[in-house]
Amino acid sequence: MAFYKFSVTAYAIHQNGWRYTSENIDRLLMERHMAKKARRSKKKIHLKGPAKRTEEDDDKFAAGLIRLIELVKSSDESRKSKLFEMEL
Repeated sequence: MAFYKFSVTAYAIHQNGWRYTSENIDRLLMERHMAKKARRSKKKIHLKGPAKRTEEDDDKFAAGLIRLIELVKSSDESRKSKLFEMEL
């Protein structure tokens, strides 16, 4: 789902606070694909599930969300100033 967000002006953030970007989306999708293949293989591969969320994970998410909001605000302001300059 995050991959499709990049065709429009939208932002996506992971539950651990890092952003999905056009630079890292291919690697992330490939990792997801490889993990799915490993789970579905005939060999018994016991992949551990994710660890329980900690307070540190929540703090990382909050910090990532704040960074994303600041990024959006600054890009909106620069977009508005460019539109204003174009109207002049």
